[in-house]
Amino acid sequence: MRVSTMVNDISCSEVGRKGIKTILVPTDFLEPSDVALQIAIDLAKQQSAKIHLLHVLRFRQAEDEIEMMERQIAKFPEAKSVEIVLEIRKGKIHEEILKAQTEKNADLVVIARHNTAGSLLTFFRSVTEQVKKKAQCSVLVVGA
Repeated sequence: MRVSTMVNDISCSEVGRKGIKTILVPTDFLEPSDVALQIAIDLAKQQSAKIHLLHVLRFRQAEDEIEMMERQIAKFPEAKSVEIVLEIRKGKIHEEILKAQTEKNADLVVIARHNTAGSLLTFFRSVTEQVKKKAQCSVLVVGA
């Protein structure tokens, strides 16, 4: 996976001086989101930061999403040394990610970019682009 960054309203050196205390990681449970979570865990360990793992539902009620989030975290044994808060929201995906970023006062959003053809993956790619454009903090985009 290639890692690219998009920084909004704050320079990388400013993030470095300020430190990272809260990292928001939106997840859709696909492999690129696993990579984003792994990077967030590594950063959280280095910075003694907390991770907010967020899943947004558009059309239905939550069913097994908390268990799916727990299984996703379990893939990374080193996550045991990091505080990870699980949250599920319902609404427009990019809007809920941006609301969570503001409400949690996140210093960084680590989000996956999906670069495979297909209407669903094109939708996820547009979510990533909206978050990059509108976030009030630095955004690290992880993608192939």
